[in-house]
Amino acid sequence: MHPHWRPKILVFTCAALLGVGSSALAQSNLGEFKDAPSGKFTPEDFTMLWATVDAVSVTRKTGTSKSWENAATGNGGTIKLLNVFSTADGRDCRRLRVDNHAKKLKGSSKQIVCAGPDGKWMVDSDARPGPKKP
Repeated sequence: MHPHWRPKILVFTCAALLGVGSSALAQSNLGEFKDAPSGKFTPEDFTMLWATVDAVSVTRKTGTSKSWENAATGNGGTIKLLNVFSTADGRDCRRLRVDNHAKKLKGSSKQIVCAGPDGKWMVDSDARPGPKKP
């Protein structure tokens, strides 16, 4: 995993699990997420979550859904592909529904991820579809 992505992964996961928007997330302290499912996630949980984001995103098929579960922790979730689009500057993006759980904690939100230059997905809540190509 690219070192610059680790903070984005944590932010994405926390936001996704709480269902908070980017403006609310920007105004809050990540310490406030201790009661969110991601506050209970292990590094292996995050690895499984992002592998699932990748597996769903590469399909390009709207409606594709895939679940992940870490048998060692009992944590898991489901990622569903809602939309596939390209931005005006040509970035390949996805809108996802993210449902995760850790023990009795549950969270759900919709997030946008875009492929970086290295092909890895990263959160970009500001990404918007570009004009349709003729």
